[in-house]
Amino acid sequence: MNPAPEKEGKVLCDLHAHPTHRASLERIIAALKSPGMVGLTVKDIDKSGKDILRYEQALDLLPAKSFQELDKGRLAKCGQGYFARTQEIQAGFHHVLALGWKGSHYFPNFDTIEEAVREIHAYKGVAILNHPFALVIGRNNIRLPKSHEEKELIRRAYSHVDEVEVHNAYCIDLIPKILAMKEANRQAEELRHQEFPSFVGTAGSDCHRRWNQVKTTGIYLSRSCIDQKGMEGIKEAIIYGNFIRLGDSDAGPYVSRGGFLLGVVGDMISLL
Repeated sequence: MNPAPEKEGKVLCDLHAHPTHRASLERIIAALKSPGMVGLTVKDIDKSGKDILRYEQALDLLPAKSFQELDKGRLAKCGQGYFARTQEIQAGFHHVLALGWKGSHYFPNFDTIEEAVREIHAYKGVAILNHPFALVIGRNNIRLPKSHEEKELIRRAYSHVDEVEVHNAYCIDLIPKILAMKEANRQAEELRHQEFPSFVGTAGSDCHRRWNQVKTTGIYLSRSCIDQKGMEGIKEAIIYGNFIRLGDSDAGPYVSRGGFLLGVVGDMISLL
């Protein structure tokens, strides 16, 4: 995948990404120092998330004086890049991205979107609904909603969060007409546009362990806002829609079929 284009005065923020710590230190440092921001997104802490790089691990791995924490425990600057602590939480069949919460803890999974968002907000975090129309059933079964009831649950989920991810780079058409998930992005954007126009819609690589997929899509935020206000500036920009999305359901960017399969295989291996 090609790096996202740079915009003057802006930082491309890929807040939904799951890169692995099982890469060479040189590879990790190079990726974190490159232009843009990556959210080091924890998921399934006790199961498939064991080999995903956490924010705290990144601080321990990086050489002394090679980074600066702009917001202790939540956001750091490294070279031309930034990295942040984020988490993907399961709430029923919804996935919610938490960022900017206060405290050193991570969240458990929840039965409902209402519970998850209420807990994130209780700790002053922002909640983004990830890939709303790509439903994760079980651990590896991903599909579109099949019933009016499921679509209604998604619509209700939009009303609880601070933003929605309408472009997910992992929602590819792996097998056209059989395993085709670009439609999930199309439906997410359509619902946003028609019924929730106050949302701008975010984008994320959702990379599964592959460092070459990080920072290939995301949202552009003001660099001065990040440097001056830290995580609070990021949260404000998301809540008030002061960002530009890079990502379109038709134009992409998307991961390749090969990159997708390598990520899925990594997920399966991590469960062994």
